[in-house]
Amino acid sequence: MSSIHTIIVNYNSGDWLSRCLRSVLSFTTGSITVVDNASTDLSINTAQNEFAAESRLQWMLNQQNLGFAAANNQVLSKLNTEFALLLNPDCEINKDTVNLMLQAFKQQPKLGLASCLIYNEDGSVQATCRRRFPTPWTALVRILQLHRLFPENPKFANFDYGELSLNESNSELDVENIEAISGAFMMVRCQALSDVGLLDDDYFMHCEDLDWCKRFEQSDWNVGFVSAASVMHAKGVSSLSRPIKVLWNLHQGMNRFFNKHYYHDYPWWLRTLVKLGIVASFLVRSVVNVIKRLVPA
Repeated sequence: MSSIHTIIVNYNSGDWLSRCLRSVLSFTTGSITVVDNASTDLSINTAQNEFAAESRLQWMLNQQNLGFAAANNQVLSKLNTEFALLLNPDCEINKDTVNLMLQAFKQQPKLGLASCLIYNEDGSVQATCRRRFPTPWTALVRILQLHRLFPENPKFANFDYGELSLNESNSELDVENIEAISGAFMMVRCQALSDVGLLDDDYFMHCEDLDWCKRFEQSDWNVGFVSAASVMHAKGVSSLSRPIKVLWNLHQGMNRFFNKHYYHDYPWWLRTLVKLGIVASFLVRSVVNVIKRLVPA
């Protein structure tokens, strides 16, 4: 049986951390490390009390919030297992999730990183579970909502497309090779890390998953989507108390991703437009967020 280590990075996830751990303890057999990024709520205390007798559980308590990438790297850098599962604390897996993912990796030796079908709490599919890399053009399409105006035109395709129809396949376990997946649930073949490296911990939160996927592609490892497996994700639980800070981190991540992977592909004037677009997006989304919080629904 393949060895797997589950990593859960926690920050103020409330009762969801315990819910997540119950599902992982019920439906996996490997070790689990919870890395707490200096939470100020009761999530870590509650979970430690509930699972005090669980020998499979390890706890790593950071004195400050190191961010998603750096916290995962604390564990990834020391693993000697065949696979690692990076799982958000606001997720719940089911009895088939991990087994189906492991079957997919066995089926494709060049599969380095993979995710699965991710559901919202209401049963709808999260668009971010299947993704294309964002480029200046696709970002413009998103801002202008051209993917909604011209849904049948591939030139105006949204870079998040998880909710679209899945590819039909005669295979019982279809593995769709795609550009990028969601960081909420990522299973990685640890052998590939010698080529790809760890997550880039200069990303604090957001876009580190896209960056990792890009680097897997550059290292000739496949990134896959396994539609037969699924997980439920209560998106944004840890972000509720600090929405503007999260938006800032998101746009910083966008800027870093563009600088690393696309900056030298475009002329100076387009690079300037991209930078201005990132700033404008942050300002507009921040103002909208403040208005929504001040004005009763």
